[in-house]
Order: sequence, then structure tokens, then C-alpha cells
Amino acid sequence: MNLLRAAILLTSALLLGMPAAFAQKPRQIITIDRIVAVVNNEVITRNALEERTNFALRQLRQQGTPPPPRAVLERQLLERMITDRVQLHVAKETGLTVDDAELERTLGRIAEENKMSLQQLRAAIEGDDIPFSKFREDIRNEIILA
Repeated sequence: MNLLRAAILLTSALLLGMPAAFAQKPRQIITIDRIVAVVNNEVITRNALEERTNFALRQLRQQGTPPPPRAVLERQLLERMITDRVQLHVAKETGLTVDDAELERTLGRIAEENKMSLQQLRAAIEGDDIPFSKFREDIRNEIILA
């Protein structure tokens, strides 16, 4: 019996000590991104809005234009992003597209207007931490919206 009692006491001690041994620290919740708007089953994320806001602020600084308060600028940009998504959705439903040849001609004109070659334009865009593929799609969308 003493052996059984010792085993029970040892088991009890281990079980009582286990929760402390396996207790985890409270986990910190980290928000990676969040949805700020939904347009026709497409989301606009906080990161996308932040990226657009930072880009606009850089452009305004380069032009020497004082920016509006950040909250005002973000609201204006979000409204623009929503409007653009709605218009692009309508364009897609009606079959309006821009082919690659037209896109390349437009990119060539943009480079020419900035007194650059297409390769220099690409380097300048990527130098601003904007992937050239994203720039191309933005130009494609701008053509559609126009």
C-alpha cells in the first residue's frame, strides 16, 4: 500500500505542477492588415490605402504642395479607390479592355514625355519602390477609366 500511496502522491504532484510548466504566455494579437471597404466582392485593405496615401504625400512633397491633413487625404483617396473599383467593374462587365500593344504605346509616350527611355522609366519607377508590373496595371486601369 505504501508504494501505491507514494505513486499517487507523485502523480498528484506532477499533475498539479504541470499546468504551471505548460502555461503559455498570453498571445499578443498582431493585425497584419484589415479591410476598409468592400466593392463588388473586392476588398480595399488598410495597407493598400496606406500605400496610396504615402505615395500621394511623396508626390505632394516633390511638387512643393502642402498636403491636407492625413485623415482628409485618406478619406479622399478611399473614395477615389472605391469609385475606380466600381468603374473598373462596369468596364469589365461590358468587355472594355486595353490590349498589351496599346499599353506599351502609352508607356512609351509616358517615357517620352519625361524625356526618358522605357528602361529609364522602369528604373525610375522601381527606384520609387513601385514594382513595374503594378505600375503597368495601374496605367492599364487609368486608360480604361479614361
